[in-house]
Amino acid sequence: MSELITRRTFLKTTGAAALAVAASGMLAGCGDGAYASTPENLVAPPIDNSDFANFGSFTADIGPLSGQWTSSSIYESDTRHNYFYTGFKLDNSSGTSAVTVNISNFAFKHSAGGTGKVCGLGYKGLNSSKTAYVFNQSITVPAGQPRNVILFIDIGPVTTSSFDKFYRGAITITLGKFNQQTATFTFNGLIGDPSSTVS
Repeated sequence: MSELITRRTFLKTTGAAALAVAASGMLAGCGDGAYASTPENLVAPPIDNSDFANFGSFTADIGPLSGQWTSSSIYESDTRHNYFYTGFKLDNSSGTSAVTVNISNFAFKHSAGGTGKVCGLGYKGLNSSKTAYVFNQSITVPAGQPRNVILFIDIGPVTTSSFDKFYRGAITITLGKFNQQTATFTFNGLIGDPSSTVS
């Protein structure tokens, strides 16, 4: 025997479905920004300033890797990518000349086999044709000033990368060389701040 559906039941069902779709759309723009198509509204995890890398004329610090964002395939050349993002602080308060750090000064390593690369020191926007993300490739801080930006790490396409992998093993981000010194930031978890050493 076939089941009959009343008009009231039909409207209640379709209304609930529409509400669920609307709610999922609202969730896309909140939280840690994991489903936002562009990263311009992301807020970096806070940095614990108790442990930082001292290069003599300036200091550098990195926050926890608890920020996670998945991009949109519309703005990637291949497919959606997974990104970590966190805070990066360059403090040149006691310096006598400007300091410039480029993404090429960073190296990313994961002991459990995950790959990644620092791809941005702040988000610049979309390119002129609205087909690609544009990240700042460097940061320059004048003498006597500190500056905080969001540091973006691309861990690859969603089809070949996973955030879950990085919950195992140690992660290191190295920054150098400045004054013949290199800083190593070691993460033993994605939520806590890294320890740092300078050599």
